[in-house]
Amino acid sequence: MKPPKSYIKLREALNSLPEIGPITAERLVQYLIFNREKRENLINSLRELDRIGLCKFCGMICEGEICEVCADENRENVVLVVRSPFEVFRVEDSGKYKGRYFVIYHLISPSEGISAEKIPKEKFEKFLENFKISEIIIGLPNDVKGEVTAYFLVEGIKGIKISRLPSGVPRGEDISSLDPYTLYEALTNRVPFEL
Repeated sequence: MKPPKSYIKLREALNSLPEIGPITAERLVQYLIFNREKRENLINSLRELDRIGLCKFCGMICEGEICEVCADENRENVVLVVRSPFEVFRVEDSGKYKGRYFVIYHLISPSEGISAEKIPKEKFEKFLENFKISEIIIGLPNDVKGEVTAYFLVEGIKGIKISRLPSGVPRGEDISSLDPYTLYEALTNRVPFEL
């Protein structure tokens, strides 16, 4: 006997998500079948995702045209360049950084089909001008793809200090994996970005 079609369809949808294998997908389907309240809460939360878009300035996810950070006039004129919104949340949780963010979403990787055209360089340059940025902090992964992307993004930028998180950040790791204290130390002890 095969499971009902709706069961199979949900199992396949869950299994297509990153880091959810077939066994976890199966368990989640079974859990949702027998927990109506949790299922309805999940359905409502998924519907509300349609309200999320990207900030027109920095690319951060938000529920309006402009994110809270870009709308905050009291932020310092420093920008931390990161790959994903989750890194922004992590830095904000530290409570120590009072600057701005710019989210690029992709790292240059020809082997994965990600070319320099995917990097929002022009948008970044407009961001620097709009917010009168005095320092760029590179918060991209400390690996080849992160380095190549960082060089491409800041190439040709003049009159702005460029720094990076220190090499004490584990190579190949995202800043989202750091605990708040290590993250604060990394931001405080950033080093110049050499061109």
